[in-house]
Amino acid sequence: MASITLFLKNPTPVDKKTPIIARLAHGGIKTKIYLGISIEPRQWQQDEQLVKSRGNAQAGRLNLILAAMRTRLENCFLDGVAAGFLPTAEQLRQAIEPEVAQPERARGVGTRPEPEAIAEPALVRPSLLDEFIAWNEQLRGRMRPATLQTNTTCINHLRGFMARTGYLLAFDTLTPAFDAKFCNYLLTVPKLTDNAIAKNLIRLNCFLRYAHAQGLTERRDFERLKWKHQTPDILVLTRHEVQALEQVELTDAPALANARDLFLLACYTGLRYSDLVSVRPEHRQGNNLRLRAVKTRELVTIPLRPASGVLLDRLFAGEVHNISNQKLNDYLKEVGQRAQLNTLVERVRYRSGRPENQTFTKWQLLTCHTARRTFVTLALEQGIPNQIVMQVSGHKTFSAFSRYINLAQSAVTDAFEAVYGQIESVPPAAEEIAMRHEEPPLPKHC
Repeated sequence: MASITLFLKNPTPVDKKTPIIARLAHGGIKTKIYLGISIEPRQWQQDEQLVKSRGNAQAGRLNLILAAMRTRLENCFLDGVAAGFLPTAEQLRQAIEPEVAQPERARGVGTRPEPEAIAEPALVRPSLLDEFIAWNEQLRGRMRPATLQTNTTCINHLRGFMARTGYLLAFDTLTPAFDAKFCNYLLTVPKLTDNAIAKNLIRLNCFLRYAHAQGLTERRDFERLKWKHQTPDILVLTRHEVQALEQVELTDAPALANARDLFLLACYTGLRYSDLVSVRPEHRQGNNLRLRAVKTRELVTIPLRPASGVLLDRLFAGEVHNISNQKLNDYLKEVGQRAQLNTLVERVRYRSGRPENQTFTKWQLLTCHTARRTFVTLALEQGIPNQIVMQVSGHKTFSAFSRYINLAQSAVTDAFEAVYGQIESVPPAAEEIAMRHEEPPLPKHC
C-alpha cells in the first residue's frame, strides 16, 4: 500500500505563503504532486499534516479539501494497481483536479454569451467517506492512536463494501437495507467476529453523530446501527504463576529479562502499557506513584510495594528500558513458556452468535495487558475492597471494572476452606460402598 505524506515546499519564512505538496511513496518510488493550495508555514501543523484551526477561519474547509485530495490520490493509486500498472505523476495530478462545470454556449455562431448566461460552477460537497476521513484527521492529537486506527479500519471496510456490492454510499442511503448488507459483508468477506463488527459500527455511529451535529445530514436514526457485543474472555495469572515469572532464570537472555521486569512492574502497579512507558521520576512521590493516565486522563495514585519500588529505581536508572508493545508481547510469550505457564485455557470467540472454541496454554496468550488484569484480580483476592482497587486502577464505572474480576479457582477454594475447613476426600472403597448402599463384607475367619 502506498503512503501519502503532506508537507510544505518551503517551511521558512513563517509568514510567507508556500505550496502544500503531497508525496506518494510506494516500493521505493516517490512522486510529488502540488495540490494547488498555499498557506503560511505558521498555519501548518506538520506532525498532524493539517492546517491549524486557531486563528484561521478557513482551516476546517481547507482540511476537508486536503482529506478529499488524499482520498482521490489513494483511489487513483488503487485503481491503477487493480488494472495492473502504477499511475504516473500526471495521472495523479489529474486525479486531484476539480471538475468545473462548462458554461452554456449562447445561440448563434461566433457570438459571446452574455454574463448572465454563464453558469456558475456547482458546489460539490465532499462525499461521506471524505467527511469521515476529514473527521478522523481532526481527531489527531485528541484521541488515542488505537481509536484513529479503528476509524481507518472502518473506512477501509466501507470502501471494500462499496467495491464488492456496488452500493452507492451516501448520507441519504444509510437505510436499514444498508445496515443488513454492510453487516452481512463484514461477516462473509473479511469474516469478522461479533466484537470486531460491533467495534466498527460504534465508530461509524460516532462519525454519524458528529455529521448530524455539523449539519451534514438530517438523519437521526444512526443509533440503530448495532451488533451484539460478546464479553471477551479475560486472562489473569495466579499468585503462583507470578512467582514463577519472578523466579525463572533469564541470565542468558537480557531482552527476555527486561520484558519480564516490565511485565512484573505492571503486575505490581496495574499500569496500562501506555502509562508504563510514560512513567518519569517526578511521578514517584515517596511510597506512591502519582500520574495522569494516558487513556482516561484521570489522575491516579498507586501505593508502591517494595518490589515495585525496586523495579522503578532500575527503570529510572536505565537498567530496565521501554520497548514497543508488540515486541514486549512477543517476548512475554517466550518468558511464559520458560516459566512453564502451561495451564490450558479455552478461548471462545463468536461469529454471528455462534461460538468458536480454541484451546491454548497460558503462555501463548500472555500480553502486557494481562498484567493489569492480574493486578486487579490479585488485589481483590487479598481482600482489598472493590472501591479502593477501582480508585487505584483508575476505572470510572463498576461495569467497566467488573470485566477484570476473574478470581482464580485457587482463591475460590481457599475462601471455602477458610469457612468450612479442608474437605477430606472419601477413600475410593468406602465411596463405592456408599454409592451401592451395601453393607461392608464380613472379615474372613482364620
